Amino acid sequence: MKLGKAEIKKRHDDKFLLESFKTLRTNLLYTKDMNTIAITSATPNEGKTTSAFYLAKSYVEIGKKVVLIDCDLRKASLRKFFTVREKTTGISDFLSQQTQDFLYETSEENLYVIFAGKVPPNPTELLTGSMFEKLIETLKQEFDIIIIDTSPMSAGIDATIVGRVVDGIVLVIRNNFVKKHTVQRVKKELERNDCRVVGAVLNRIEKHQADYYEYGYGEYYK
Repeated sequence: MKLGKAEIKKRHDDKFLLESFKTLRTNLLYTKDMNTIAITSATPNEGKTTSAFYLAKSYVEIGKKVVLIDCDLRKASLRKFFTVREKTTGISDFLSQQTQDFLYETSEENLYVIFAGKVPPNPTELLTGSMFEKLIETLKQEFDIIIIDTSPMSAGIDATIVGRVVDGIVLVIRNNFVKKHTVQRVKKELERNDCRVVGAVLNRIEKHQADYYEYGYGEYYK
């Protein structure tokens, strides 16, 4: 099934936002062995799903074949970015061996999506199983870039499970929303679980703040 055109909310659809994700894409392109990327956050509502969506679009713009996966099996939200008129299956349905048909083509050339599927009673166990790792290895053969939206760290250990399988994790941090020590604790927890944290996205900053954070944010994340 081919999904309808991706829907971008107007409040996000501005030049500043799009250019920011092009910068993130460029940085990731120059990071060694960075083809499977997980996106997480410390807490809910920090913008990780939006970041995953825009990052995927930025790779498509340079001709990469991209699959965007919703692995937030507890509270999936990737569907809101697409026009979906029919019933769909997702990664939880595949991992629980209920379907083999879960990859969807979008109307945007080279952009594919895997939704979360039905909310399972055991999301951590599904992701821990060998089928998830084998799926990622299979997708690597077909796609240039794999971007995975995961649960926030406050929801459990799902992000760390995904993080062990991918090349790197990007941590999304909402401006004036989460404390420094929380970000630092989450980063240490990811690294303690053998996850490669490659950087952070500071989300929801005003245009006039951009230069300030570009100069001074390193101390926040360090």
